[in-house]
Amino acid sequence: MESRAFADPRFRGIDTVVSIGVFDGLHQGHLRVIDTTVALARENSWQSVVVTFSVNPKMARGSQDRLPGLLSAAKFEEMLSDRGVNFHCVIDFSDDMSKLSGEEFIALLCTSYRVRAMVVGDSFRAGRPPLQVGPSEIGELIRKYTSSAYLRVLPPVVVDDEVVSSSAIRRCLLTGDLGKASRLLGRAYSLDLRNASSEVLSESSQKRLFDVRTLGLLLPKAGEYVVEATAEGRTFRTKAFVSENHLALELPVRIPPDGITFLGA
Repeated sequence: MESRAFADPRFRGIDTVVSIGVFDGLHQGHLRVIDTTVALARENSWQSVVVTFSVNPKMARGSQDRLPGLLSAAKFEEMLSDRGVNFHCVIDFSDDMSKLSGEEFIALLCTSYRVRAMVVGDSFRAGRPPLQVGPSEIGELIRKYTSSAYLRVLPPVVVDDEVVSSSAIRRCLLTGDLGKASRLLGRAYSLDLRNASSEVLSESSQKRLFDVRTLGLLLPKAGEYVVEATAEGRTFRTKAFVSENHLALELPVRIPPDGITFLGA
């Protein structure tokens, strides 16, 4: 997979299937959109493009609280690559970009890429309020700004009688319901620790302390958890201790862990 700037001029000569979204956490609903994008591209010998934002537009506008992410940027790209995505493009959500109406945004997208198809979830909205557009308007707009592109709108994924969403996953993590969080994600919740600063607290026990503020990722409710830690290709089952400001791990080796996966409380 290649990472390129949004509206890279090379895309004007490439037939593409484009999916757009914040994709916070890459839960089951997001993965359905991405897998459909990849499948359509392969079926038609097009290229799959996933377009995301440098910041969550809702958080940038203040309509949603600024919260830590559910997935690191590096892990996000690894997962996209594993799903077979050809290109990942990030929109710099600048002040000018935030002022675009829904139609202006779709027009920009359709003139920056040779769009053959677009895939979105049914809750996707483009543009600034109150000039946002949803799937029904987007379908009309891509026909207006392209010669033959079409829109594929996917229904939400429902788990445990609840629509899968990043907000629902955050709520589960913050209340300590890791089981439901895992079911909504479609995998156990994990933390990428490769770029997190830490210190060894005890040489005898190899307890390592991470400052939560350097993680940039959401931790579950304070408590003690069973986790699987990875370090230089080795895997260790151990305990994690979560507090308001810190994450502590007990490891049998001095090697800084690459990441941890929460197995339960």
